[in-house]
Amino acid sequence: MAKDAKVSMKVLVDKEKNRVVFAEADYNFVDILFSFMTLPMGAIVRLLGKQEKKFEALGSLNNLHKSLVDLPVGYFFTEECKVMLLNPKSSSYDHCRKLRLNIDDTEPTKYFICGEWRCNRLWLPKLSLCNTARCTYCGKSMDQEIRFKYTSSSADDVCVSSGVFVSDATTFIVSDDLCVMPYTLEGCIQLLKDVGISYTRHLDERTVDISREQVLDLLGFALSCNYPLTFLLLDGSHPIQELVHPVQGSFNQSTLINNKASTSPNFSLHVSLQKSTGKLLFAEAEEDLVDFVFGFLAISLGTVIGTLTNGASSLICMDNIFRSVLNLSKGRYLKSQEDIEGTSSTTFNNPSVNRELFKRSGMFIVMDDFVITPSSYVSTMDKLNKLKVPLFDIKKHKISIGVEEGIKLLKASLRSSSVLTTGLEDQLKKLNPNV
Repeated sequence: MAKDAKVSMKVLVDKEKNRVVFAEADYNFVDILFSFMTLPMGAIVRLLGKQEKKFEALGSLNNLHKSLVDLPVGYFFTEECKVMLLNPKSSSYDHCRKLRLNIDDTEPTKYFICGEWRCNRLWLPKLSLCNTARCTYCGKSMDQEIRFKYTSSSADDVCVSSGVFVSDATTFIVSDDLCVMPYTLEGCIQLLKDVGISYTRHLDERTVDISREQVLDLLGFALSCNYPLTFLLLDGSHPIQELVHPVQGSFNQSTLINNKASTSPNFSLHVSLQKSTGKLLFAEAEEDLVDFVFGFLAISLGTVIGTLTNGASSLICMDNIFRSVLNLSKGRYLKSQEDIEGTSSTTFNNPSVNRELFKRSGMFIVMDDFVITPSSYVSTMDKLNKLKVPLFDIKKHKISIGVEEGIKLLKASLRSSSVLTTGLEDQLKKLNPNV
């Protein structure tokens, strides 16, 4: 992907309402939209955090990501564990490197070995993803990079002459709220009717070139408003409704949790409530639950939209992109649904299974807005002073967190600044029914 690469498309603008009606685009732009589904949540938080425009997107996942960044390496088994959590990689990573505009700047996976020949010749060589890891044989840094013949080529060498997810022989229509459909005259007319346009004299056709920075802005707008194309392309426009308000999407537990997941071990969470009001003040958790929660950052947006909320989350434009993927005919318009995460019949599993990233290091404080810090007497007293709640008005309870509660917490973290209160609402009401 060239640094100055751009994607061109035509947009139809309603001059009276100063909003985009729809865009006419080729495979390049639609591939970019569909690639949003492949991005891990942690990568989205990191990418949007670099933008000059500060998007109020993804609710409290921003706090969760910052907590991970600030957490000292000493709490992890190895530095490699933290590096892995901070740099989650999509299973469609290699596909997305073929995009004309690829916003994911995650570095290709690098492997390191010990530079001492004896460690690699006399014993089974050890591999590390981090060049500061210590060799278990000699104790020296494993800082010698090795390359495998099957690793993907660099982004500059990737061919972008055909569609990645969709056919390069099709023209598509993209509505302002990011519904994607193959171009037909009937479809265009229906879109005009849907937005209340009966006459074409107020319409203006424009050709626009989209840069990588604008794609990042589009991602932020798509997560935080209902008219992302208008916000992106019409400077200074603030049409009808501004930023969307949090809404509750449907939650079909039976389609989300398989038998294996529902019998997985539960985690313990110690919640401190204000007795007089029932308000959740903060919670304390051991490293297994913290590991589980930080694992949210490695889940792809497509898995959140498709597998966890069944295509009906509170992220309206992302729901539209997901449904567009499902509606396009495989083979004719869509190359493969399997490459776009969340569209296949996957289930939500514990992201911490078969791995232990944290040392057994005591408790962590989990605030309602998903700020997580190591627990200590000083930090606990500091938080109580800030909350201005007397000690006699605090009661501690122990609750159990399973996969169902985990999904609710993840869903709440997309929009809410009170993740624990929202995600654990039913359990908290049982603890203090009279409030």
